Amino acid sequence: MTTAQSATPLATPAKYRDPRLDFFRGLAMFVILLAHTPGNTWTLWVPARFGFSDGADLFVFCSGMASALAFGGIFARAGWWLGTARIAHRIWQVYWAHIGIFLVTALLLFSIDHFGMGDPAVRYIERPYIVPFFTQTGEALLGLLTLGYVPGLFDILPMYIAILAMIPVVMLIHRALGTAAVLIAVGAMWLCANLSGWALEVEDPAPLGTFGERLYVTGQALSFLSLPGNPWGDGRWFFNPFAWQIVFFSGFVLGMKWVPAPPRSRRLFWVAVVFVLMVVPFAWFKIHRGLYLPDEWAVQNWIEATRDAIRPLWWKTEQGALRYLHFLATAYIAWMLVGTGGRRLSEGFAAPRAAKPLALALAGVVLVLTVPYTYVDSIRNHVPPLNDFFVWLLDDRAPALLGISLFAHPDRIGLLQIAHLIAAIVLLWAAIGEAARHWVTHDLVGYVVPVIRKVGTQSLACFMVSIPLSQIDGLLLDVIGRAPWSWWLVNCFGMGMLIATAYFVGWIKGSPWRGTAPATDAPEVGRGALAR
Repeated sequence: MTTAQSATPLATPAKYRDPRLDFFRGLAMFVILLAHTPGNTWTLWVPARFGFSDGADLFVFCSGMASALAFGGIFARAGWWLGTARIAHRIWQVYWAHIGIFLVTALLLFSIDHFGMGDPAVRYIERPYIVPFFTQTGEALLGLLTLGYVPGLFDILPMYIAILAMIPVVMLIHRALGTAAVLIAVGAMWLCANLSGWALEVEDPAPLGTFGERLYVTGQALSFLSLPGNPWGDGRWFFNPFAWQIVFFSGFVLGMKWVPAPPRSRRLFWVAVVFVLMVVPFAWFKIHRGLYLPDEWAVQNWIEATRDAIRPLWWKTEQGALRYLHFLATAYIAWMLVGTGGRRLSEGFAAPRAAKPLALALAGVVLVLTVPYTYVDSIRNHVPPLNDFFVWLLDDRAPALLGISLFAHPDRIGLLQIAHLIAAIVLLWAAIGEAARHWVTHDLVGYVVPVIRKVGTQSLACFMVSIPLSQIDGLLLDVIGRAPWSWWLVNCFGMGMLIATAYFVGWIKGSPWRGTAPATDAPEVGRGALAR
């Protein structure tokens, strides 16, 4: 170790609060809420449906960067032992947050079933499958308190706890061996976790060949990296912390300034865009499962076969390599779009120009032709005769009117809805005029971004609220029905509750009961007399 390294073994991150961190954490909170709401059609349009990574990756990455800002300086100023004590305190807080979330949500779902408040056909404790907590309570409670019972919907915070516990080890490695050793250790742990997960899914290692069998044996030996998800031995943690730590520490090393930020490059930006677009057919179910192209084209078959063959590269539990690469690509795109230091989040964006007349005419045609497929649910519920007509058009026995039977197969309606949305945006953007476009890209940004950032600053509190809130939103949809207006109403209610939570918690943290310090310009006669 060099003299310079001995003098400054740990780099202290800057105290400046990067607006991008809170903004993207806030976005992740909204996406997680929408994705956890049962029967929410908006879930079909979150970014995760079009790529391998999702809001969980964004949340973990931002948590890593936030941890560097919150704890890195403590390690540098107060030493390793006190830094570790601070991490232990944070783990203690998150641990009880996890226990509280589970118990509150379990009681909520049990109460809905017990008092018959929801849909009689739905058993609400089965939506996140927590039935064993009520049928085998002793074992489940023991597992809950020891993190050996981690059912779906309650699996993010245990992963976060395990990764937090790795921070002192990473700090020790950096102190002794430097940044390169940290990157090697993080990468090796991720690789071992993936090998362990792969070995658990191999049914017969014989066809793998000699090299494959050796990898299988190694993966089996690393099976301890796949933590049990319940006391009954038939599941494992959905988020493997030994794999997901690579996302967390990617944010952590950037926050600690151990590695430089990537260069701002237009070429790299477009490479990332191309990669993200190439992933869409293999991620979006409307393409890899819903094209229904003629067999001789073999496009869909190839997409589906390729997706299955590369599954270990995109799976979620072990943070596959393509999933991690997809997250880095989307993060780089977002990092470039918000500008240096996130200045566009405060200054606004350059308003795109309105489309030219020919493009507007084409958008109008697309808008009209895709109306029936965009509002298919409303037509089915409110205009049955028109719905019957479109069903006839889509039937294989109907005449192929301009090829519509092939183009508008019911499983491809999502493609037509996207085309409708794009056409509507193009036409609306042109119709509102230049002044309104400037307002949207500048004034509106100035109103919306601070609210999203506020949610990001209180991400743990908002996450805690979002878990039971998502089940309440699902209950509301069951009660009032699922229609375009109800999805808007319920989802906006849920997001509004997150915003209210963020502002309330921020207000409480500001200790409003302390009041405002009295002015000191003039002496306080009464107080001075008492002091004397």
